[in-house]
Amino acid sequence: MPLPSLFINRDADYDWLIALEHGRVCDGHPPTQFRGVTDDCAYMVERPGGRRIIGFVVQALRGFVPPQRLFAPPHFEAPLFGLSRATAGEIVLTAQARLADEPTTNRAYFGAAINAVTPAEAETMWRCCLESGDSMAHYGLGYTLLGQGRAREAYGHLRYYTELAPTNAWAWCWLGQACAALGERTDARVAYERAMELGETDAGELLADVF
Repeated sequence: MPLPSLFINRDADYDWLIALEHGRVCDGHPPTQFRGVTDDCAYMVERPGGRRIIGFVVQALRGFVPPQRLFAPPHFEAPLFGLSRATAGEIVLTAQARLADEPTTNRAYFGAAINAVTPAEAETMWRCCLESGDSMAHYGLGYTLLGQGRAREAYGHLRYYTELAPTNAWAWCWLGQACAALGERTDARVAYERAMELGETDAGELLADVF
């Protein structure tokens, strides 16, 4: 089986590193989808209770000292760093050397989208973020398009994101709004009810408005 090829995602302001198989996100996934290594580090598996490791996450990267366990299998490909068959420990040390105070390109676009002055500017930055390989940008692009009254375009991005992050309550809430705007009342109800199951959002009020 091919080794997971990791997308390196570094936020220098929050001091975290997320290194996951390309196309994956780490956003509200349940504890059963992680295998803890230390208080600040965990491997992530492909599904809750699954076995195949798809990458890892590290908090407080600057001061993190990789334990010996991270230098043992599994191995990964890390194209950004030119590393092949590398352990998580080797990838962490490389990230500390190269990205200690620098965000990866996707996070630079991500921050620019969040701080954009106009919806058009935000859309451009979200698209750049997405094109740089960050699948989390589907979420931001989706709600930005929805805010511009472009529900049909928004729907695809938001639907896709609920597949990537199925326990993100707000993703389901935004998807419900896209469905409602398209007149898909049944799908809107399903999305809102799923959001309500997962956490506190505006889904209850939105559901009442639609029905």
